Amino acid sequence: MKKVLLFFTAVIITAAAIAQDADTLKPWKIYGLGSLSISQASFSNWSAGGENSFSGTALLKLYTDYTHNKSTWNTVLNMKYGMIKTGDDDLYKNEDLIELISQYNYELSKVWRASAQLNFTTQFAEGYENADVDHYISKFMAPGYLTITPGVTYQPVDYFSILISPITPKAIFVLDQDLADIGAFGVDKADTLADGSIDKGTGQTSKLKFGAFVEFYLKKELKTDLAIESRLNAFYNYLDNNNFPDGAVPLDVNWQTFLNYTLNKWFSVSFFIHLAYQPGDVLVVTDDTGMVTVSPNDKLQVKQTLGIGLTYNF
Repeated sequence: MKKVLLFFTAVIITAAAIAQDADTLKPWKIYGLGSLSISQASFSNWSAGGENSFSGTALLKLYTDYTHNKSTWNTVLNMKYGMIKTGDDDLYKNEDLIELISQYNYELSKVWRASAQLNFTTQFAEGYENADVDHYISKFMAPGYLTITPGVTYQPVDYFSILISPITPKAIFVLDQDLADIGAFGVDKADTLADGSIDKGTGQTSKLKFGAFVEFYLKKELKTDLAIESRLNAFYNYLDNNNFPDGAVPLDVNWQTFLNYTLNKWFSVSFFIHLAYQPGDVLVVTDDTGMVTVSPNDKLQVKQTLGIGLTYNF
């Protein structure tokens, strides 16, 4: 936790320093926002019932835009970390994200660009099902996702674009051997020995997919104090994948939308929703005996947060 806080502090200080000297970095444009939201509830002799709780979430979004002649290069770094404590449970995380998206474009016409995009996603710290479980089910680079997308972009207006690629490699990393051995996050699990146990150390720590990719991206100020950023992408895997449930289409879909409403110079309300359909993914579950297992997860995954707190735009 201390490393996470130190990392956020260092990035915020660096971003602020860059913003102060932005005029010397032309044709670069560097901007972003950082926010901290905290919520708390307590109950004492409350007849309707309730449980004491405390949570806090830190968010940092950094953008860099480069423009020179027919070339543009746009990068966004999203970082989020949140903790929650409910009742007598221990404090544990409920938000954790490191996401880097960088796209280069070369203008072919008024609306078409030759493009190449890199997308990397992982998390800061170990993750658990809940506060009562001792064994982690995820950690830094377990999983990690890397997608490299060469293609073309259709951009009819400044705030909306469509990236299309028929040849996209996508790599999954699970750089924790215990998680790799059980086939967490879709990598190939360890071999099974004659006695039914797993041959530890033989699980694959990475998996390569190769397929077609399309992404719809919207980033716009709806009004002076209300901004939206939405990214919907789909990846169709050409390669065989023995982790897919029977009959499932080998299609990964992710849709993230972030709304930020500025109340005043220092406070804002933010709403984030993430919808995901990844039939090759799995659920990592810890049973009552402490054994960690996996099961198919071909259902729609939904994650949503709403917060109000201190926000700094630069």
